[in-house]
Amino acid sequence: MKSPRRGIAGIAAAALTATGLSVLGAATAPAAHAAPVAVNDAQLRWGINNEANAAGFAPGTWNLMSAGKIGDPGAGGTTLKAADNGATWSNDAPAGWKSTAGNVTVEDRQPGGGYAPSTFLGTRQDFMGANGTTANGVLAETQLVFRNGTGTIDTAANTASIQWDGDASVIYYSGMSFFYVSDPKLTVNGDGSGELTATVDGFGTDQLDPDEWVDLDADEVTLATLSGVDVETLGFTATPDYLGVEYDAPVGAVSQVRTGTAWGSFPQSFVDWVQQTGGGPYWYSSGGAADVRKPTTALSLSFGTEAPASPKVTVSPSTVASDGTHQVTVTGTGFAPGLATGTRPPLNGKAGGAYVVFAKFPTAWRPSANAPSANRKIASQKWAVLATDMTTIGGPNAGAIELTPEGTFSATLTVDKAAADTAAAAVPTATNYGIFTYPGSGAVAASYETYTPITFTAKPEPQKPTPSATVAPAKKPNAKGKKGSVTITSTGLAGQQVTVVVKQVKPKAKGKKAKKKATKTITVTIDASGTTTVALPKLAKGKHKVTVTYPGGSSVTKVKVKGKAKGKK
Repeated sequence: MKSPRRGIAGIAAAALTATGLSVLGAATAPAAHAAPVAVNDAQLRWGINNEANAAGFAPGTWNLMSAGKIGDPGAGGTTLKAADNGATWSNDAPAGWKSTAGNVTVEDRQPGGGYAPSTFLGTRQDFMGANGTTANGVLAETQLVFRNGTGTIDTAANTASIQWDGDASVIYYSGMSFFYVSDPKLTVNGDGSGELTATVDGFGTDQLDPDEWVDLDADEVTLATLSGVDVETLGFTATPDYLGVEYDAPVGAVSQVRTGTAWGSFPQSFVDWVQQTGGGPYWYSSGGAADVRKPTTALSLSFGTEAPASPKVTVSPSTVASDGTHQVTVTGTGFAPGLATGTRPPLNGKAGGAYVVFAKFPTAWRPSANAPSANRKIASQKWAVLATDMTTIGGPNAGAIELTPEGTFSATLTVDKAAADTAAAAVPTATNYGIFTYPGSGAVAASYETYTPITFTAKPEPQKPTPSATVAPAKKPNAKGKKGSVTITSTGLAGQQVTVVVKQVKPKAKGKKAKKKATKTITVTIDASGTTTVALPKLAKGKHKVTVTYPGGSSVTKVKVKGKAKGKK
């Protein structure tokens, strides 16, 4: 049964929990009407399923999507080159991976929330920048976006018929198997049923014979079937049928396994066609480890060129000193309250709101990916809930902040690196400092999970004085055989050793040869006061240069030794 019609403000804030559908806001929208309304700016978003964003079992490969049709490598067993971002195949044939081609874009979820055109590397990383592998289970978070769809919608009759013009490539094992999806069409019937059809084309290969490469015939298939759809003025979000859907595999193909919580299938016509590519079992339950990643993910219809509102976070400042405590302002938008319903007290059955925390988390932290709560050790926290629920969770003194019906909040959070290190001491894989958000009261909503990094600047080292020293005669030797001394006055050298070299540079008596010259070396430690007097040895008559060498420089003075004074014996 369809829900009662509501005004635009109510629609944008609500989630249709009875059907599992949530209504999206949009930049522009056709006006509500009692008759079909023509549209020309419809936007379709779909991540297909988690397997389309997962690592491949062949080492170093992953599953991804591309805008447009990637080039034909002309042979099986080839992969996209990561070194040139998918521009060529491993056999040097042109490939031409793109994030945008015509009306089609591959968009990647951003750390602070929302989506933006993906990079090639982004198709294998989660929003925290971790590369997906079969060992760590990390998934990319990309979506295919088709824009500028044209057609009609009729909210009174609950019908829609919208066609898009554009091509995309769905690529498995970095290109060992792939197919094209072209010109999708979305149809919604008055009873809430619907389907997404498209033309598919591509190449056939075989897992047992990867060198096989056959040009397949294009065909129109049903990519997704829908049920319980409520066509609202601003569009809708719905998860296509998969769980419990039976698939009759052809003779010689892997049979469907109909046990476990994730068994099901994409539509028969699509899976029958994709069997020719060698990748058929990736689109229905086959009893393998990948079955949990095969169910469909939600697709959405909206109007306008902008992405539908989705949770997004900004943090200011996002760079602070590594020592001490700091206050940062966290602003959230797009956290529609109806998207996260609590499953445990104190907000069981109500909008669970969003935890807003500063912490040091490991890569595996997200509740929607079944990361254990032990991985989420928190240094400081606020909880954004509706105003009517703030008292329920203890009020501002307990960290309550207001989440508006429009899905916005603002919080002041304490950032303390030492506190985060202490909290996460028992989680050796925790390496990511930042502001994290996720649903409260046991709610599960992947879109609520955001990560905004906090960068710490190193604590400045105390400035050390530049070492320096001066040397001056303290007691001049003024007669042959008498001893004198020099005084070393220094900065930054207390307790350090210095070398004093005394060298005769000019004999006293004329005509004497250089053999009369002499050099003596003395090593002393500078006193704590920084001033040290050094006794000189007995010096021959003549001029002597006294050089003090220390870490960072040297200083020179001269002393003179005369002959006997007149009248003396």
